[in-house]
Amino acid sequence: MKAAYYENHGTPEVLKIGDLPVPEPQADEVLVQVAAAGINPIDRRLRNGELSEYIARTFPVVPGWDLSGRITSVGSEVTNYAVGDAVAGLAFTWSIQHGTNAEFAPVKASAIARKPDGLSYEQAAALPLVSLTAWQSLAEFANIQPGQSVLIQAGAGGLGSVAICIAKHLGATVYTTCSAKNFDYVLSRGADHAIDYTKSDYVQVLGQMEPEGVDMVLESLLSEAATRAAIHITKPGGTVVYMNNEPPEMEEIQKKNIKTEFLHHRPDGESLAKLMSLYQRGILKLPQLHVMPLDKVKEAHELSESGHIQGKLVLHIQDM
Repeated sequence: MKAAYYENHGTPEVLKIGDLPVPEPQADEVLVQVAAAGINPIDRRLRNGELSEYIARTFPVVPGWDLSGRITSVGSEVTNYAVGDAVAGLAFTWSIQHGTNAEFAPVKASAIARKPDGLSYEQAAALPLVSLTAWQSLAEFANIQPGQSVLIQAGAGGLGSVAICIAKHLGATVYTTCSAKNFDYVLSRGADHAIDYTKSDYVQVLGQMEPEGVDMVLESLLSEAATRAAIHITKPGGTVVYMNNEPPEMEEIQKKNIKTEFLHHRPDGESLAKLMSLYQRGILKLPQLHVMPLDKVKEAHELSESGHIQGKLVLHIQDM
């Protein structure tokens, strides 16, 4: 099968396009002929060699967790899916090897959902990781209620694009950070207030607009300053979910009784099916897509690393 892969960690230059054996699904998995695959920041972090204390690698590694396509075979324990079913899913594993940036990928049957007819393969492939992460952070961990306030960092990116819509769906007042050129985009997603991080100190702006702090921060920035600032701007009894870092060691967390978590997205086909239904019905707005062919995987990783993508990056793997 044709696949993108890397045999050692490094810059996007380590990515190759070539032929690899088609993987065999395990008993609880299905094999998907991949039509499209999402690109996420975690892909480049793993390629760089980060997070090795959490996630093992077996080289050559095919990157990618998001996918959409059609099932070509099912494991012996799988009873709720059949060959030919159009699906989308999150092929997350704690030991990566057979990712989704290839013509075929194995994924646990519990981590997929049937693709709604109203969504294209590219649209469906954009949704699993970011939607499940946002839902598990906002609805499950933080239990956001109508009238509460949320800060979503990097609102124009893949996760931010989806998290804004989900936070509004839950009834929150949404603040987000982005550059001025992305204001129209994040406001169209449902953000109530956009803060230009290039010209303003978002901590000071929030301090003026929410003197008691916000109820929840969805923190996706990597800097130590942002990691600590998230605690300062959260009100007592609030919640901070970190996408890329462990919570900092700060006495303020205990003093303010703030609930914190370095949230690892949980593959959940049942939740994904419900979320995709919300997208299909227009209750949640689909993120803007940037679709690139598999052969351009290096360029896709470089674009992801630039941090200036508006919406979601998706690789077109093959026609279906």
